[in-house]
Amino acid sequence: MTSFAILLLAAAIAFGLSKWARLPVIPLLMLSGVGLRMLADAGGVEVPPDLLSEMVELGLAVLVFTAGAELSPRRMRGRTRPIMIVAISQFVLLGCAGVLTALALGYDLTVAFYLGCALSASSTLVVVRHLQTRRQMFEPYGRLVLGVLLLQDLFIILIMVALLKSPEGPVVSALSVMKAAGLGVLALGLHRWCVPWLTKRVKLDDEELMLGSLSMLFAFSGMAYLLELPFLVGALFAGFALSAFPMNGLVRGMLGSLSGFFLALFFISVGAFLVMPTWTMVGHCLIFILVLILVTVVLVSIIAEAVGYSTRAAIETGVLLSQTSEFSLLLALIGVASGQIGPELFSMIALITVSTMTLTPFISRDQVAWSLMKLHPRYRRGEQDCEALSQHAVLLGYGRAGARLVKYFQANKIPMIVVDDDAAVIRRLIARGIPCIQGDGSDIRTLKQAHCRDARVVVCSMRRLRDAEEALLYLKGTQAKVLVRTFEPEEVAFVEEAGGYAVQTVRASTKIFLNWFEENLPAAPESEAPSQGV
Repeated sequence: MTSFAILLLAAAIAFGLSKWARLPVIPLLMLSGVGLRMLADAGGVEVPPDLLSEMVELGLAVLVFTAGAELSPRRMRGRTRPIMIVAISQFVLLGCAGVLTALALGYDLTVAFYLGCALSASSTLVVVRHLQTRRQMFEPYGRLVLGVLLLQDLFIILIMVALLKSPEGPVVSALSVMKAAGLGVLALGLHRWCVPWLTKRVKLDDEELMLGSLSMLFAFSGMAYLLELPFLVGALFAGFALSAFPMNGLVRGMLGSLSGFFLALFFISVGAFLVMPTWTMVGHCLIFILVLILVTVVLVSIIAEAVGYSTRAAIETGVLLSQTSEFSLLLALIGVASGQIGPELFSMIALITVSTMTLTPFISRDQVAWSLMKLHPRYRRGEQDCEALSQHAVLLGYGRAGARLVKYFQANKIPMIVVDDDAAVIRRLIARGIPCIQGDGSDIRTLKQAHCRDARVVVCSMRRLRDAEEALLYLKGTQAKVLVRTFEPEEVAFVEEAGGYAVQTVRASTKIFLNWFEENLPAAPESEAPSQGV
């Protein structure tokens, strides 16, 4: 009990320092674990290794279970082909890059294979939390990322099972993979039929729902044990079975604080197991991190754009997937337990995993995506020369409404030019013969190139209001009418004060919905018509 209290105290200190210094909490938790091990080596308070091992296993089980509840295959509907292409390409090619890098650094083939597998999958835990924080779970690129994570988790689980059973021969290894696949089929059946049926017909309170969710976790973990599979296989499939809406939202709400609690204990315990790195080990970790980020961002960006996603969505997907998974730690633990790798390699994989998890919130910012978009090859061939344009329309940002606006301008024979910074959008516009310029709509040089001051109307449909601010300032006092898409009431006041015309998205959407409702609502029968007073 005293050892458990020490772990909780270390977690509290790490969270306190994180909030005070505004630093990511994961590396501080790891450092707390390292500090506990140093105290034990110095003859101070010691936490039993068995307790640390149990905390690692229990923490991984809860974290993987919670993450699995977010991986609903329904989010892959209509996107199965691009998701499979991106997932398989990243997993295989990044794994090969990791193996080749390890061989070049002098590691043997077995160790190189472990390092390649550790690099090939991305963290469901980190990515899902990032998408939830930014409310991007249901955006096109968010659905792509979640689908890729689902497939990669399945791949790494099958590889992990095969590696665990490989010392017993290929037949036993193949049989274990088939057992894991069978457990996954059972989880899919529960996900598609049993859980939705129970959700509709059985009304449970919060405590009963939590007990039912934990029972699912224990049931699948028990089945994994009986099938001689790693317990995390059962934990992931248990979460997957509960990933159908609305059960996944209920699980997330009930287990959110619980998963945070086990997250702290997990990373502290992992930190206590780490071996102090040598300078050579640190250098190799930096090389693997660099390979991971560069290969993932470039590879996923190219493939995602090739299968139909915009340049920005493709780049954001690549950046968000550029970290290793919590499964990488489990894979390393299995390697250490089987004697195929040593504690030093486990420490290397742990450092790579924690470092890339910590970097993800920093490199996934909008500024990074915008900077990377500027490095994208530009499609100048086919862009229109607009030197002679005047009294024309300028569309700053193609967006979702771009197609309708272009159709309107063409139908009314209004000269136009479309400005967008997305190379994929520009490529499609060129193919359709639509006048366009690839550039930033908030850049004065781009506005001059489009002759916005001589335009009849300028439509700003860019994502951020501060982008439209530059256009409003540049066009103030000209004849051009500047229409700006807005979402909040305070944005309306700002646009009108700057001389623009605010298009309130909420009101426009409401009007469209009411018009559709009136046109499609069936007339009430005469018997149900309201009675008139005499």
